[in-house]
Amino acid sequence: MRKTLGVLFSATVLMTACNKDKVEVIEGVKIQIHSHDDKAKKLKDGDIITFDLVIKNGADSVLQDTRKDGQPGKGMVQPPQAAPGAFKGTFENGLRLLSVGDSATILVPIDSLAKTVQAPLPPFLKPGTDLKYTVKILKVQSKADFEKEMAGQAAQAKADAAKLLAQQPAMIEAYIAKSGKKFTKTASGLFASIEKPGQGATPKMGESWIVNYRGTFLDGKEFDKGASTEMPLGQMIPGFNEALSLLKAGGKGVFVIPSQLAYGDQGRGPIAPNSVLVFEVEVLNKK
Repeated sequence: MRKTLGVLFSATVLMTACNKDKVEVIEGVKIQIHSHDDKAKKLKDGDIITFDLVIKNGADSVLQDTRKDGQPGKGMVQPPQAAPGAFKGTFENGLRLLSVGDSATILVPIDSLAKTVQAPLPPFLKPGTDLKYTVKILKVQSKADFEKEMAGQAAQAKADAAKLLAQQPAMIEAYIAKSGKKFTKTASGLFASIEKPGQGATPKMGESWIVNYRGTFLDGKEFDKGASTEMPLGQMIPGFNEALSLLKAGGKGVFVIPSQLAYGDQGRGPIAPNSVLVFEVEVLNKK
């Protein structure tokens, strides 16, 4: 009898495990539940959710992974699509079936997706297969709570930026002292150390000049470099435009560009907002 009960228990566990990852069609959505808590807060239309997301095609090639990107996804739970030609089996409709903490894979048929997209689908999305969205719900908020959190983050970012801007003069002063070079501060706030002024005409706005350059941060970390690169004056950051106008053909110099003459509070690529930039520049000739 004990042996029989053990077999029945094992069979029950096996069936539960199989059902947990079984693909089902619920409200027109193909979904595979990996983990679910009936007691957890259910998602409802208008909720703002934060989630991890991995998107794969039918060949299991990863197209996106928010965990590797280092930034969870965010979005609003939308009501079921009612537009003409819309289908129920969308990723967004699948989210409405989940609760906080749930993990699931929502399978969106490529054939259905193709009918709603005007442009041809890329070749890695094959007809007859599914686009697989594996999602884990991390947090759910009301719209009001989300907006309050965003406002708080914006205020903190503004305070951090103001603090960093206040520190910039001392940071630049420390860099100049350590460099051992003599710098002159222009009216705009650019710091220039001219090693060799060069000869001939001075680069002017609207002209293109060929230059060698190397861009670093104050700590010496390089973020960009170019050899015999065409630089159109007026189309670059203000500090770099001005730097070129202080040299002539054959001229060399080092320029410290405060953030307000660089990318400001926007940043760009590897350049964080409110970054001070240092450029070593050699002007070769006018294009």
